[in-house]
Amino acid sequence: MAAAAASLAARWGASRARMLRSWHRPASSSSSSSSSSAWAEDLLRRMDQRDTWDRFYSEKGAGGPQHFDWFFSYGDVSGLLLSTLQGLPSGEARILDVGCGTSALGLGLYRDSPRQLHVTCLDFSPLALDSLHQLLWDSPPPRHPLSQLCCHLADATDLRDTFRSGSFHLVLDKGTCDTLLRCPQGPGRAKQLVAECLRVLRPGGKLLQFSDEDPDARVPFLEQAGGVDVTVTEVGHINGVCYYAYTLVQKLLDSVCSREQSPEGIGLKSGPGGLD
Repeated sequence: MAAAAASLAARWGASRARMLRSWHRPASSSSSSSSSSAWAEDLLRRMDQRDTWDRFYSEKGAGGPQHFDWFFSYGDVSGLLLSTLQGLPSGEARILDVGCGTSALGLGLYRDSPRQLHVTCLDFSPLALDSLHQLLWDSPPPRHPLSQLCCHLADATDLRDTFRSGSFHLVLDKGTCDTLLRCPQGPGRAKQLVAECLRVLRPGGKLLQFSDEDPDARVPFLEQAGGVDVTVTEVGHINGVCYYAYTLVQKLLDSVCSREQSPEGIGLKSGPGGLD
């Protein structure tokens, strides 16, 4: 147990160092460099707070909208994601990307998928969604002419007023659960996140969670939080770090209606008009 804890502490230390390098602003002097470090350290302490991410995306978007991806880029897992889509039921596939930020994940699937998708990118930072919406307008049209992408402003740990149960075929989480787990009150909220992701899935739907956390730690947490079995796939070593995809499948319950349901809420659509 002690060895496992030490291993996790070392992994988090390495992950923390990577985030600090990614988040540092350009510095022209030792004093500004110190200020930059303090700014990044403050972000790490308050990653579960909305104003933290508004500040982050304000800094990142100062030179114009740009993608920021935790862990790795969309291209590193595009093959895995497109293969996962093939295993979903026929017809329009409804995808939810929780804590999307300005990641290229949802936008990449919307653009590249040969099958019809309805992709919902969700975040609680309005600045992140504003940037993502601008990036959408600059993106090539989707491969399937009927695919849609919309953005929703909401807290992924409580989606009861945003989406009905059973609204999606696939939920994606790249780094959102990790963000919560690494905050002082994170574990409880991370469990709420997993529960909400499973709630909005249709029977047989999948939650696909990407992380650099070792399966020895993540699998027990997910099994306890979700109450379902967890499948682990090694994504591979990217920039010297091993990443994993954790898959949870929503139970097939006789009491859960599997009829078509549409997500509800207020968001930004991929077309003229912007705000719904």
